[in-house]
This record gives sequence, structure tokens and C-alpha cells, in this order.
Amino acid sequence: MVRRKLSIAERWQAVGMSQTGLSNRRVAQRVGVHHSVIDRLMDRFQATGTVEDRPRSGRPRKTTPREDRLIARRARRDNFTTAGRIRAGVPFGGHVSVRTVIRRLNAQHLLARRPIKRPELTARHRIARLNWSRDHLQWNIRNWRRVHWSDESRFLLRPVDGRVRVWRHRNTAYRDKKRHGHNSLWWGWCHCMGVLFFQL
Repeated sequence: MVRRKLSIAERWQAVGMSQTGLSNRRVAQRVGVHHSVIDRLMDRFQATGTVEDRPRSGRPRKTTPREDRLIARRARRDNFTTAGRIRAGVPFGGHVSVRTVIRRLNAQHLLARRPIKRPELTARHRIARLNWSRDHLQWNIRNWRRVHWSDESRFLLRPVDGRVRVWRHRNTAYRDKKRHGHNSLWWGWCHCMGVLFFQL
């Protein structure tokens, strides 16, 4: 059986089955967990009379739920801001590091991504892209071997490159407010075609 964390309702259900006379192994089979999970659960219930988790020791949380919501709200309002500016603008109750702000943003599924520098696909671009696909629909392997595919790679020697980042959720890169800047017509056209190639 897998080891997983039982919900409070499942814990009470397991306790009830155990009190009817079922063994811990039988209870574990019915709940769908390893028998050691039920063993520890019953030991805790007999010692404390409850199935709640015991208080855990550890470092106290630096931010409150209200501050977490405020951090995320600041990033959504100005998604080109930095974690340092958010930290400076939020009235925290104590010292909070930039890394803590980044972790709170990540917990809200807000990630620092590079802004998309692409023009929006217009109806004309979509038609051109569809026509290009239809024109090359019958190409075979021999035809495609005559195409040279070009690409760009970027390498950093330092962890900080000064590049602008944008806070956004996954799969939202091409929304209007998440894009930044413009490129030349040629690069935009190649992007709309979906491929940059040169015939050999």
C-alpha cells in the first residue's frame, strides 16, 4: 500500500473501524494506506483522544495570510515590478527577505518569467500560417532534410543579467498585458509562420 496523508474524516473513519474490532491491517486495506499509518494513528488516538496532528516545532512563519495576499495583489497589479520593490512597499510586521517574497509569490503560482517580445497574431498572420502549412503538407523526409533550422541560445556567466522579468501564471505568456516590446516585421513574420528556415 502507498504511504499518504489521511484527511481528518478518513482518520475518524479508520478509528471507527478499529473500534468495531477490525485489525489495523484490515483497516489499512480498506482505507488504502500502509498498515504503519494506521498503527501510528491509533497510538496517537489512544494517547491524546484525538486524530489531529501534534503541534510541530520549527521556525515561525514570517508573513501572515493577509500579507501573503497583499504580496500577490501587488505583483498582479504591476507584474513588471520586482520582489525587492514589493518588499519595500508592503508594511510587514517584521523583517522579511526578498527570497521570502519570492516564495510567497511562487506559492500563489506567480513565477518570474521573461516577457514575450512578439507581435500579436492578426487574422492575416493566421491565414498566412494556415496557407504555409497547407503548402508543405505533402512534404516528405527528403524535402525536410533540405531545410536548415536556425535557433538561438543564451548563456549567462553571472546569475544576475539585468533582464526584465514579469510575474505571471503558467500559460498566460501571450495575453496582451503579459507581452512587452516590439520586434522587427521580419522576426514577427517568422514567428507567425511558426518556423525560421533557409532553403539549402
